Amino acid sequence: MRALALVLLAAACGGDNAAPEPRLPGDVGPRAPGEPPEPGDPAAPEPPPKPALAAAPRIDLLANRARWHLHDRGLVIPVASEGLRKYALEYKSPWGDVREADGQRGRAMKAGKATLTFPSDADGAAQVIVRVRGSGKLTVNAGKKKLGAQALDGTWQELAFDAEALARGETAVTIAAGKGTLIHSVEIVPAGGASACARTSFPPLSPAIDGALGGVPRMSLLVEIPAQAYLVMTPSGAGAAKLTVTSVDGVSRVLLDGPAPAGEQLWALDDFAGALVRLDVESPSCGVTWSAPTIAVAERPAPAARTPAKHVVLLVIDTLRADRLVSIRETRVETPRITAAAARGWVFRENQSMAPSSPPSHATIHTGQIPRVHGATGDDEKVHEDAPVLARLLGDAGFFTGFVGNNDFAMGKLEAVAAWDEARTPYYQHGKDCAPLVAEALEVIARGHAAGERIFLTALPIEPHLPYRYFEGVTEKYYPGPFDKPLGKRVTSGGLGAVKKRGAKEPRLWEHLRGMYDGEVEHVDGCFGALEDGLATAGLADDTAIVITSDHGEGMGERGSATGHAYGLHGELIHVPLIVLGGGVPSGESEIVTSNADIAPTILDLLGLPPDPRMQGQSVLPIALAGGAWPARVIASEYGRAFSIRGGRWRLVTEYDGTATLHDVVADPAEAVEVSATTPMARAYLREAAGLYLAHRVAWRTATWGTLNDIAATSPLAAE
Repeated sequence: MRALALVLLAAACGGDNAAPEPRLPGDVGPRAPGEPPEPGDPAAPEPPPKPALAAAPRIDLLANRARWHLHDRGLVIPVASEGLRKYALEYKSPWGDVREADGQRGRAMKAGKATLTFPSDADGAAQVIVRVRGSGKLTVNAGKKKLGAQALDGTWQELAFDAEALARGETAVTIAAGKGTLIHSVEIVPAGGASACARTSFPPLSPAIDGALGGVPRMSLLVEIPAQAYLVMTPSGAGAAKLTVTSVDGVSRVLLDGPAPAGEQLWALDDFAGALVRLDVESPSCGVTWSAPTIAVAERPAPAARTPAKHVVLLVIDTLRADRLVSIRETRVETPRITAAAARGWVFRENQSMAPSSPPSHATIHTGQIPRVHGATGDDEKVHEDAPVLARLLGDAGFFTGFVGNNDFAMGKLEAVAAWDEARTPYYQHGKDCAPLVAEALEVIARGHAAGERIFLTALPIEPHLPYRYFEGVTEKYYPGPFDKPLGKRVTSGGLGAVKKRGAKEPRLWEHLRGMYDGEVEHVDGCFGALEDGLATAGLADDTAIVITSDHGEGMGERGSATGHAYGLHGELIHVPLIVLGGGVPSGESEIVTSNADIAPTILDLLGLPPDPRMQGQSVLPIALAGGAWPARVIASEYGRAFSIRGGRWRLVTEYDGTATLHDVVADPAEAVEVSATTPMARAYLREAAGLYLAHRVAWRTATWGTLNDIAATSPLAAE
């Protein structure tokens, strides 16, 4: 027994299995096994070093102040700031300029009625609070229900209107008042909503205070997260703070919940790479602000130096859908020459046409401007004389410029401004086929080369535009026959009419139509091969960059019986190729959304020339040179009053009458299913971009303004 007691005593006093004696502050000497180090202990491990972050590209969260949603007692719609644009989606804006009156800002109503569309957190009773200055009366409706009317006394007032039951989700409020009435803000306050922030005046119109985010209890931003991204902010002030990231799929992570830490903070966002998220920044007492807020990416090796191309050939394959090239989408169509070339160049897989019709789209390709800026908005209008047409710019810079193409209907709209050194339309001598077109294009290039000049040539084969022709040994791959009426072996516009009328009862007609179109695509691939071979024979292949694109796509029954083009802004008409070969551009691909408005500045960049400040697009070569590691972009297309917004994996199409539908282009490439109900975050994200586009599309310059989802610090919107 005595031996057993000694063993137990030894264990209690520090045997191998004994618990270590607690260390007091200031104690020195070796630590017991498993004992955590004290802060400041020289034996404590150093904290991991902060990752090296790239100086660019970055998403400047302060510059994006207009895109933040502000919450005080409820959602604040800051009418008297650019933050209004997220909620004002009317084609013709009822809002005028911002003015100051009695020390407060307000935006003037230039029409008698304005509608604000917003994502509502309310689910039941709420108040709509309007901060207003004017005379007469103010009437407020929620949806179709009138909430009431109240008199205005000529001073700043805060008027509350009771709404018995606002539904959660997208909601609209309509305000009616006299012309010139000033509106500061509209706030949607759920029942019981209260702010813990001390207010002596109306809530702020912007989340920026003295160069930092803050000033409201909660603010939120919808943003797509790049790969290897970090949220970087420096908090200051007292009180609790909370940061939460929630993905479009509902996955949520709390980055911070408690006292604001000191110094610059970095939070890794790897688990949200490529996702659309909502970033919520909360400071219930408004006591914490966040300076230098940004989303940065890990530093990468600098790209290799690029030698500009000596010459550029712009190949615009008329009416070519992007999903007919295997380099972009899985397809049955065989295009071996384009496929092999794309493997050597950079493929922008999500490129969008500006319009679904030839004249406005071709003009955008050549000017880098949207239709309402360059002037060719439809079938009859021409490009403005002062538009920055590539051929004119390069001709003035000493280039030999040429055009060889079979679509005078479109290119005639810019011929006078382009001032090509040589322009040809082989169609009038040889018909539609692209083989003689390529032969003449090579002749024009040879003449420019013989003159010792740098060359810019546009080649425009009209395949696979109507009429669709039969090619023996090719068309049968895609439709084995019979090639009988009403389509036969040559499909004209009359044949399209027959398919529209009879296709629902005779699905074989659709198979016939698609087979003829696909055969046209394979045929034009051979012409591209001939162009490449001709450049090689002339010894120009190594010095010549080639840009492959199209003006628009072609409908094949995706919208009921719709065929042809110019009928809408869905993917079958707007998603077009963009492939860049040569000019020091590496091989690879990216899914960053690009636009045909980017092509003109990209060609200038390929040639080593600066962008023209009048161009609204931006060179996309930096995306390729960065290996595709680039923040997401949101791109708009338009046709008359209709417009399409493409970003992430979604497309928002707003028809002429204002009806908007959201589509997941990955899960549903045909864009047949409306998904707003299941992905309201995506709908809100693209509608925010739509509001900015409608308000500023004429003035927008991507190089200085940024993109619709990432406002640049050099944008006037960032300096508001």
